[in-house]
Amino acid sequence: MDDGNQDKLLTISLGNHKLYKMSHGSFKTESDSEILETFKQNKWIVLHEETGRGQGERFKNELEQGDYVYITIGANELFAIARIESSRWNYVPKNITNDGKPWIYREVKYLKDAIKPYPEELKRNRKHIYPSGNSTLTEILPQRLDEANEILFKPYFGVRFASDKITTVKKDTNIPIFPCNTIFYGPPGTGKTFNTIDRAVEIITGSRRSHEENKKVFDNLREEGQIEFITFHQNYSYEDFMLGIRPDFEDSSLKFRRTEGIFYKMCKRAEKNYLEANKTKENFRPFFNVFAEFVEPLKREEKEEIEIKSYPGTSSFWITELYPNYLGFRKQSGKENDRLSIDALHNLYEGKMDLKQVNEFYYGPLLDKLVKKGHIGNEKSKFVPLKRYVLIIDEINRANISKVFGELITLLEEDKRIGAKNELKVNIPHEDKVFGVPPNLYLIGTMNTADKSIALIDIALRRRFEFIGYFPDYTLLSDEERSILRHINKEIYDRKKSADYLIGHGYFMNSIDIVDVLRNKVIPLLMEYFSGKTDIIEDIFKESNWSVKYNTEQYDWQIQQ
Repeated sequence: MDDGNQDKLLTISLGNHKLYKMSHGSFKTESDSEILETFKQNKWIVLHEETGRGQGERFKNELEQGDYVYITIGANELFAIARIESSRWNYVPKNITNDGKPWIYREVKYLKDAIKPYPEELKRNRKHIYPSGNSTLTEILPQRLDEANEILFKPYFGVRFASDKITTVKKDTNIPIFPCNTIFYGPPGTGKTFNTIDRAVEIITGSRRSHEENKKVFDNLREEGQIEFITFHQNYSYEDFMLGIRPDFEDSSLKFRRTEGIFYKMCKRAEKNYLEANKTKENFRPFFNVFAEFVEPLKREEKEEIEIKSYPGTSSFWITELYPNYLGFRKQSGKENDRLSIDALHNLYEGKMDLKQVNEFYYGPLLDKLVKKGHIGNEKSKFVPLKRYVLIIDEINRANISKVFGELITLLEEDKRIGAKNELKVNIPHEDKVFGVPPNLYLIGTMNTADKSIALIDIALRRRFEFIGYFPDYTLLSDEERSILRHINKEIYDRKKSADYLIGHGYFMNSIDIVDVLRNKVIPLLMEYFSGKTDIIEDIFKESNWSVKYNTEQYDWQIQQ
């Protein structure tokens, strides 16, 4: 492991790999010290196979060679940062643990020792990603990476993790490399709306998972206000989307009130976070970063004491020792008979405690020194991580888009957004202040190419979106389903000379009998495509393995294989 140059910040690029917390808290007692030492000697991370909340399954199936972990011994001790070296897991020999339980391990390579192994200051932080969190294996998602770097990795390991999936838009403001405006287009049943869930979660978290996992994350992010989902229709208006005045009947009298649309709300929500994230990154240094720098000379034994100048007219005192929870200090008389609480310093620094609640003679000068070192003045705001927000617009081309978006069309461009090089804001109706679109808001639209009863997106808006096509995926179907769908789509394309009217695989993926799918889903679409001409529909199926005839007496389709 790397024992040298601990005063330098090591940057580890995650690339396409993930980062996890790995706790060996089950072996934190003194009686288990030999077992724990064996794990360290073998360079293993170890977990009980039946650990709850799916952690055991993730350890076996989700962890990949090249992923990173930070290893903690419960909430008591930080050990090291490591990279997973094995592509497979194995069982720990039973003679090591001697408890007959199924423990499993993976091999790792140690990269960096903890420079501050005892995380006493973190014990109040119960989030799962931190040592005191009630979890054994937890992924540190990209949206938590900034926070984890500031609170955990920099002060305790001298390490900063960086994700290759982000790019800088403004000073110290990280935005993932995804187009801000995207439209999924294609014929019906190809999974456009289905895939907006996966894309939205990937934009916000930076991670790819199964659709089932993404749906759970998606629902949580909707509750937290980071994702909104709407559907456009012919009556959808600028007032619904942006801002307007609506009648309001109250006390039998007619009044008009200002109403905010979903896009306006999402913009303001994202902008607030964007500005706060920039402000705290530029103006605020977390306490433990500043404190770690302050006590570093003592830790590295470069100094035996640090002098603190007291208030004018009083003598100095000297910080001499560093304990897990306290700073030891001596007074002018030379006695080392007192301590200062690190927790109290933390609360004073962040404005959670008043100097009147402690011994102001000692805490005051020390606090002034830390505040000056942190270059924050009297700033009391906490570090705010940048969040991403996603607005999904289903059936985006079913509304009069130029009317709905209005002047927003210009603001959607990435280089015109708040903080970009060509930042642009405009005056909007019913609003005193100018309005801009923040860079951490993403739009995802879906467009059914077969719906020609409405106008397609006009050129002004089209050039501001990136278009991603979705078409039938025959690999997802059984042989029988694949055969009939390929045949139908070939016949459609030969007649329409366009992929806009194909039939999607999604119609065949609901465990419904093929006859019912053809009768209730596919044939009604074909009737729409070919103006209700039954002879064309019959002709489409002629050379397939299916007989499809229209009964003119019962006015129903007769379908058999």
